[in-house]
Amino acid sequence: MERLVYVNGSMVAESAATISIFDVGRMYGATFYESIRTFHHEPFHLDRHFERLRRSLAYAGFLSSLDFRRVEEAVQKTVEANEHLTHKDDDFWVCVEVTPGIAFPMPLAGQKDSTPTVIAYSSPLPHEEYAQCYTEGKSVITSLYRNVPPQSFEQRCKNRSRLSHFLSKRDAYRIDPHAFALMLDLEGFLTEGTGANIFLAHHGALYTPTTRNILNGISRCYVIQLAGRLSIDVHEEDLNLYDAYTAEEAFWTTSSYCILPIGSIDGRKIGQAYPGPIARRLLDEWSKDVGLDIVAQSQRFARKEA
Repeated sequence: MERLVYVNGSMVAESAATISIFDVGRMYGATFYESIRTFHHEPFHLDRHFERLRRSLAYAGFLSSLDFRRVEEAVQKTVEANEHLTHKDDDFWVCVEVTPGIAFPMPLAGQKDSTPTVIAYSSPLPHEEYAQCYTEGKSVITSLYRNVPPQSFEQRCKNRSRLSHFLSKRDAYRIDPHAFALMLDLEGFLTEGTGANIFLAHHGALYTPTTRNILNGISRCYVIQLAGRLSIDVHEEDLNLYDAYTAEEAFWTTSSYCILPIGSIDGRKIGQAYPGPIARRLLDEWSKDVGLDIVAQSQRFARKEA
């Protein structure tokens, strides 16, 4: 059965969903969004995602022109319309996107305020892509392309203007089709992956890049919260490839897989077991919080997909 997509108040078939070619989100990449996964078919940390989206829209200067109830409705209706397509023991993603709407179709035309565009859609979690990485580790390739510096625009504003991320993914694929890309800033410090935050472990403590040049992920914040509960020290500071190559363990965090162990960085083996001891404790604690075994769920439904 085809999934339904929310487009400006209407639920339409995924294959029939359209927006104007003159939408500013398409023309200028001015699309602000949140990707939310479910546990037991309930969106996880929905309030935190909504709060970050509000901040992104405020930063972009058009929060006041949007009735945020449209965003809340978009997520609710998308979940309700599509959850029956997901096994009761599995979960899924919901993505909500907001653009400034339709305006200035010609580059020389003056900007005019418009009604913001709001869309939302759902998709299965791609378990088959990462389930084995919980026990084998994920390979990482440092990208040739640098992340957009905060002097250009604030990276804490979650947006779809991500050419550097796309190029980084292509570059990593060229070297290792199974690798994730790791992006550096202009000074050579670690920033993030192409949709995930990175953590390194040294001497029983965790280290992660500061938020001066990364998207401050909801999962990243939650891992820091869990680490505090488990008395694991977390340091937010500038990190370079020396720190990455010499880490005792490393892992990614993002909404879909939550915590994913890293097995190697640029061909250098990281850690001895996957997940490493800190990642294992964090995954166990996260699983306890949401009432399901995150790794077991992914492995079970990866087999079904295969």
